[in-house]
Amino acid sequence: MIMTVENSELQGYDEDQKEMMDENCIVVDENDRIVGRDSKVNCHLNEGKLHRAFSVLIFDSTNKLLIQQRANEKITFPSIWANSCCSHPLYQNGEEENIKGAKKAAVRKLTQELGILPGEIQSEDSNFITKMHYKARADQKWIEHEVDYIFALKKDVKIDPNPNEIQRTKYVDVKELNELFEKSNDNLVKIGPWFRLIRDNFLNEIWKSLDSLDTISDNKVHHMGEVK
Repeated sequence: MIMTVENSELQGYDEDQKEMMDENCIVVDENDRIVGRDSKVNCHLNEGKLHRAFSVLIFDSTNKLLIQQRANEKITFPSIWANSCCSHPLYQNGEEENIKGAKKAAVRKLTQELGILPGEIQSEDSNFITKMHYKARADQKWIEHEVDYIFALKKDVKIDPNPNEIQRTKYVDVKELNELFEKSNDNLVKIGPWFRLIRDNFLNEIWKSLDSLDTISDNKVHHMGEVK
């Protein structure tokens, strides 16, 4: 059997995670215009390719935010703390359709990652907030380079996390989240760079507007540069 570059780069990783690296991401330019598609491997390997992603922020009826610690099995950014759900719309099944497509992808991943039953969260439940363009290295081999669609919703949901995706979840208020970030500053925990960007630039406004999320949406692409 001839081993492709993609296959060779994935040797030694978890089989379920390797399978998902064959999925086709949506490759875009810096203004979020679609220019093609490529595998998750190629979009994240070495210097990567700019592609679409999404980040979902789920708040419960007490205004606490659901956060997750990614599984050790994850190929990029394993074991780091992140927002409720983050992944990629794929070049399939209408997920290419900008906000509408990213919402559709989010519903798919909320089931696959968090075990939220189909129908409990629907596309219209997610409020589009904005988009941000950033780049962040996971290590010398893997990178994120994304236009990230940020969604927020307030709803009590039942979760059953997939252990291949998530090792731990918890709901936090502002004080508890700030304490977690303080621990990361002391290198006691690791936090995903996209979540840090969301927290530093958008989360305060989102948290203050949980009962009127539709009023804080914009259609900008915020260019955040390369982050550590």
